[in-house]
Amino acid sequence: MKPWVQAAEIAWSARVVIAYRTVRMASGGWPPSARDRREYTRMVQEKVEAFTQAATAAVTTPPKDTAKAVGAVLGPVHRRVVANRRRLSRG
Repeated sequence: MKPWVQAAEIAWSARVVIAYRTVRMASGGWPPSARDRREYTRMVQEKVEAFTQAATAAVTTPPKDTAKAVGAVLGPVHRRVVANRRRLSRG
């Protein structure tokens, strides 16, 4: 996928995911339910994994093809953000 398309999709999807999660946190009450605790844990774990993969790609992808390198770095973050948007929008 073209890096600029990935960046645009990340920008759009991240806002949607943040909105869903913020509404859920605000309306969830205290203490958080088991479902909410799983979601909060998932949020942190996914970020760590995606950014670790992106950093690895940034270090290991040869800089000869800039578009390929940028795509490799954005790929892990893009996959997670878009998957979260789809999952959270279902319910």
